[in-house]
Amino acid sequence: MEPRSAGALSRRRVLGLAGAAASLLGAGSLLAACAPPRREDAAGPGPVARGADVPVERLRLALPSSLSSLDVGRESGVLNYTVACLAQESLLSVSPSGELGPGLATSWHQPDPKTYVYRLRQGVRFADGTPFTPDDVLASIEEIRDPGNGNALAYAFAGVRDVRVTGAHEVTIRLKAPDGSFAWNTSPGGLLVSSRAFLRRNRGRIGTAKTLLLGTGPYRVTEFAADDHVSLERNPHWWGSRPPLKRLDLSFVPDAGTRLVAMKSGAIDGALQLAPDEARTWESSAEVTYTGDRSVVALAFDTKKAPFDDPHVRRAIAHATDREGMVTGLLHGKAEVASALPSRDMWGSLMNPRDVRSAYAGIDLPGHDLDAARAELAKSSVPHGFTAELHYPASGPQVGKAALALAGALKKIGVTLKVKEITLEQWVNELGSGKQPLQFLWYFPVTGDPAELADAYLNAAAVATDIAHYDKPAVNRALDRAKTDTDPGTRGKDLMKALTTAAPDLPYLPLWWAQTATALSSAHVLLEPGPFGFIGPWATRVRAAA
Repeated sequence: MEPRSAGALSRRRVLGLAGAAASLLGAGSLLAACAPPRREDAAGPGPVARGADVPVERLRLALPSSLSSLDVGRESGVLNYTVACLAQESLLSVSPSGELGPGLATSWHQPDPKTYVYRLRQGVRFADGTPFTPDDVLASIEEIRDPGNGNALAYAFAGVRDVRVTGAHEVTIRLKAPDGSFAWNTSPGGLLVSSRAFLRRNRGRIGTAKTLLLGTGPYRVTEFAADDHVSLERNPHWWGSRPPLKRLDLSFVPDAGTRLVAMKSGAIDGALQLAPDEARTWESSAEVTYTGDRSVVALAFDTKKAPFDDPHVRRAIAHATDREGMVTGLLHGKAEVASALPSRDMWGSLMNPRDVRSAYAGIDLPGHDLDAARAELAKSSVPHGFTAELHYPASGPQVGKAALALAGALKKIGVTLKVKEITLEQWVNELGSGKQPLQFLWYFPVTGDPAELADAYLNAAAVATDIAHYDKPAVNRALDRAKTDTDPGTRGKDLMKALTTAAPDLPYLPLWWAQTATALSSAHVLLEPGPFGFIGPWATRVRAAA
């Protein structure tokens, strides 16, 4: 993790790349149904693993980009979630492998397709020692829904009719219409809970250096200096098992060389979200773990603007793009050539892995072939070539390398592509603005539902996020059915139909599904660094190495 505004865009995970190259927000083969059945958990997620009784006094990590706010409602990048999910919790949790589970709610169920009932965990306290109540859930959702706040998560609750306290430890959410993926909106990607008193007292100042955050999570923020660092310490009031790690210091170090020097000098104990090409240089100084992160990098063509409104032009560019070469050469094999926007591992119980693989194998995207590219261009409205620009964010050097590789290939067929590095903020502001008809889509999902990408970027009704301005009735109908159907199997078929129907039109050319790298000193280990590993209390899984 919007072109309605820069803020909205960031939530749609486009700003999720604030973490340089791969992420929090990047998927295993798993995931629960998007409208899950009733589930219960009496014990909670207190992790039990090797070294659980060995205290870790302090862990110092570098992050590849800075934060200006800790409030994900104001700045919703991947790194914002990496920090906020340690201090705040949601009604539902997401396991490192991507399964919905209990959080502040021990169980949840649907008495009808438009109603979600959450049974809340008892005995929970905020980090300041005050009790957690159902009213705090209401206040947190009200904060998001209030149009005066301009909260970037407002989209997640746009379909809500009302939220009510329906018992001493129960909250009920009623929707205006069935929404098969709504349960994900009550996980950390859509909701992080704070107290009503804190929200009221600090309205407009949540997540600043002075106010920080208040939540029920395993850690509490003790210090935050925008664009420099954030520090956290263990929350003594957390309801779960006491984590071994006592203190966490996260420094914002945008320069790759500076990060590595800090590691070699012992100033830090590791780094999160390293780009694959950078991570290779860490392998002699740290233990590096690569994990698929669900993120996708794709070319987005504005299908309403010349020359990209011409399918021959889009096919010419697709033929000129060496996607396999990008993965092997630029990303050193630490990625996978993408067939569609959602990775194969985002389908969970919507569709079994075998059927997903079969469906994706049937997506026939143009292969790398310069002669075919020339032939397509010759049949287009610009047979003698054209000039275009492609911008990439400074926080994504590997995306920039891909742009330069594409420019070199296009030059061979008579197309001039001007590649330009811009700031992350400028890049986010351009997305969906209509200013650039050729763009990169770089997206980090925060849910395990492929509709997060498919509905946002292929449905003509999603005018704020459909940066390709793609409009095909058959695709729209399939996505609309998937939106309101609560049966996982049916939803899966409709979503896959939308993707396979849209693919030949090339509103987007998927390039790769990325991996993220975590580097830690030999003295530490992070258990379960799965694809959803940072959308939750990841620091509780830090252990002293055996």
